[in-house]
Amino acid sequence: MIKKKNNSYMLIKKNIAKLAIIHQTTNISPNRLVALFLKSFSDEDLLLPKKTKDGFWDWKLSDNTAYKYFKKELAGYMKRNQNDQGFLMMLEHFKSNYLAKEYFGENYQFLADNYYALEQPLKDFVKEAFIAVHPITPAMSPKEIAVRNQKLGKISVKHWIGDITNYDYFSQAPSFMMQNVQQALQYIDLYIMNILNEKQLDSELMKLSTNQRLEVKLSPKEALRTKIQKI
Repeated sequence: MIKKKNNSYMLIKKNIAKLAIIHQTTNISPNRLVALFLKSFSDEDLLLPKKTKDGFWDWKLSDNTAYKYFKKELAGYMKRNQNDQGFLMMLEHFKSNYLAKEYFGENYQFLADNYYALEQPLKDFVKEAFIAVHPITPAMSPKEIAVRNQKLGKISVKHWIGDITNYDYFSQAPSFMMQNVQQALQYIDLYIMNILNEKQLDSELMKLSTNQRLEVKLSPKEALRTKIQKI
């Protein structure tokens, strides 16, 4: 059970449409996205006062709690809307309009391509180093081979943008590679922060939500079953 220790849960729930659209179109790490989102609020907005015998105190956000909030809300939102025509149209509108903005000279696709171009050499370096240090030998048992291949797979798999920094092997790469990736992420973070502050997007999402509620309200009710009269 997720404990609602502060207003993060309420803020994520209230803005889940915007967060879902950004996540689905940018491929940014869910953990990174929700962290950027919460940075746009003041402590006064985030903290939930709790009354105690000594007065009021604030429950702080525990590690990964906001990420758990977001995963739960995102799963529910996508289940309800992944085939909704209004939501799908909003996704295309968002990609062609908001991700095409050039807040500081480049659109989002350029920043994402630049990130992937810097991430791949880092992954290749770590992968080659891992294979050199941990080769498969005749003396290895099937279990040992499976464990070794599983670790190798974590390096090879495609990550959400920014997720690579959460893995231990990230710090095993040369410092200049890590710095290049971090710098590319800084530009992406700044771009996402600009999108999160787009008032026009908030207005458009409010209209989408209103239309979806009206469609539900005006949808034909299930025909009542004809009551069989006994003779």
